Amino acid sequence: MDEGWKAGLIALLLVAAACFGGRDDERSMRTAAATFYNTYLKLHPSGIPDKKQHDEFAPALSAALNGLLSDAAGAEESYAKATKGESPPLVEGDLFTSLFEGAETYAIGACTHDGDAASCLIDLAYTDQRDKSKVVWQDRLYLVRDGNKWLVDDIEFLGTWEFMHKGRLKDLLQQVIEEAKDAPAP
Repeated sequence: MDEGWKAGLIALLLVAAACFGGRDDERSMRTAAATFYNTYLKLHPSGIPDKKQHDEFAPALSAALNGLLSDAAGAEESYAKATKGESPPLVEGDLFTSLFEGAETYAIGACTHDGDAASCLIDLAYTDQRDKSKVVWQDRLYLVRDGNKWLVDDIEFLGTWEFMHKGRLKDLLQQVIEEAKDAPAP
């Protein structure tokens, strides 16, 4: 067999593997995003998820995000004790989207990845039952590869409302943990 022909065949096989692997990666990213948002729509937690809710989310989340959620839940509990329940929780409203009320529907937009990190734009919508007005926005879901599967690692809040989360979920959770430390001792 001619060496040039062998090299060409190897190159062709590598390109084919990359193409098929890319489709598998995108399908896996979309599956991870759908798993997370389907759980979210089912539970629709307000504030930091309680233990039972967190347990349902946990398989779809990275170890880092799971750890922050656990720490933030502990911080909320400590804060409630320190303030004797007389102060509102550190996180009110929806934790996982830009809108206080949260989302009622989602659609996974474009997903991209670079190595073991990926992100997907997520189209979200909420309908206010009082006047039937619909709010539509996007947030960005960040994923990390863990072995052969993708897990949710962070969310970037892209909504433009003045009084809602800004930045990223991990930063918000870290802020909750820090704020609870400043609460008066019980």
